[in-house]
Amino acid sequence: MNAVKRVIRANLLPYLWLLCIGGVLLAACTPPDEPGLPSPSVPATPAPTETQVALADLTITSIELVTDREIRCPAADQPYQVKLQVENQGTLASGPFVVQLNLDQQLINARLEPGGTIDVLFPYSKPNLHAFVDATALINEWDENNNQVSQNLALPTPRPECFATPTPVVAVQEALATLKGHTAKVWDVSFSPDGKVIASGSVDNTLRLWDVAQERLIRTMQGHPFPILWVKYSPNGATLLTGSTDGALRSWDVVTGQLRKTFEGHNGWITGLAISRDGRWYVSCAEDATVRLWRQPNPVNEEIIDEGMSDVRSVVFTPDSSAIAWGEADGVVRVRTLSGSWLHTLKMGSQPIRSVRISPDGTLLASGADNGLIGIWRLDDGALIQTLRGHTGAVNGLAFSPDGRWLVSASQDGTLRLWKFEGSRFASLTERVFVGHTGGVTSVDFAPNAALIVSGSEDATLRLWALPIQPAPAP
Repeated sequence: MNAVKRVIRANLLPYLWLLCIGGVLLAACTPPDEPGLPSPSVPATPAPTETQVALADLTITSIELVTDREIRCPAADQPYQVKLQVENQGTLASGPFVVQLNLDQQLINARLEPGGTIDVLFPYSKPNLHAFVDATALINEWDENNNQVSQNLALPTPRPECFATPTPVVAVQEALATLKGHTAKVWDVSFSPDGKVIASGSVDNTLRLWDVAQERLIRTMQGHPFPILWVKYSPNGATLLTGSTDGALRSWDVVTGQLRKTFEGHNGWITGLAISRDGRWYVSCAEDATVRLWRQPNPVNEEIIDEGMSDVRSVVFTPDSSAIAWGEADGVVRVRTLSGSWLHTLKMGSQPIRSVRISPDGTLLASGADNGLIGIWRLDDGALIQTLRGHTGAVNGLAFSPDGRWLVSASQDGTLRLWKFEGSRFASLTERVFVGHTGGVTSVDFAPNAALIVSGSEDATLRLWALPIQPAPAP
């Protein structure tokens, strides 16, 4: 064993000395460390910074129920809506983005600046709402975790003010009788003073007389070469006065049916005609924008009123025959005494006036306009005290009942409406709507006993209407 150890030492010892000598030399050849330099080490992880990258950041800041009024009444076409407010809480403006409420989506094609807000409306569908902003990830945001909100939004109970007043039911009434015979539009109708006969003028150039009790044609009077626009009885019922498109007035003998006289003066269609209650005056107006007074018994042109009026339409006497009133195409109604004094210039609007009438006691004036409105004026001071609404077409004719309890209106909408006088004014709701004409209703008149109404129409017929049965007024 000792012999083996001696052999290993003898063989390895030279190599061990070489290794030792090599180590010393390597150490001796390595340069010493430079003074002041730290020893090499692994770099430390830098601390996080608070500076954000400039990006948009959209979020929904509120969800609320909105309506058309502060008291939260539903609108007719959209009962309720949900309003989402979206705010850009980032530091960069956003481009277009999509907002979603439940299954409905809206593309907001707008640039939302930092700090800016936008309201987005959705129809209300159910109380459980889930809202998303940038639902389709169109933009790159700083925080993608604040893009959705869920909220329960119960539908409020509308207040009593929200419920509309039920539309009153207006009674509709058909005609008692239809009188046929004219072959063209019936332009004007008029009851005789005793109420037994009706006169009518037509575009067929004829003047016709009708028996009321028997509901039949009794006479056709010819002599006008042009359409007859106006027909009026004299107070004693012996004469009929007519006006035509040729600008002429003609008087007729009712008993014989013969033409008595033709008198001229107007240029253009006769647009209105009236006879004073005392029978001493005729008054006419025409497209020539003049009003003419004719003295009786021999109708000569007594006075021409031409003071810068617009197209004059419809004219009427006051019950005491002391003044006249007429309507004009610019919406003006004028009242003037026969002696030449102006009493009133009335104006409800710019719509042309089609018809004017004065109540039997002379206290009220009614005017019908192209827009279907009826103005009720107080004659003593010219105040507009009421506007009656109901017609959807121009009011072509008006008539007061002889007892003053009713006003009837005839309209281009094909109907007549009956208005009841209550105390100091007319009821705002129509008492009756008379239906049956198949064309615009051009004219209307009350029977002297206030029991019947007659109307003329573009459908070439006359129709008779009964008044609704009413209790007699208290004494």
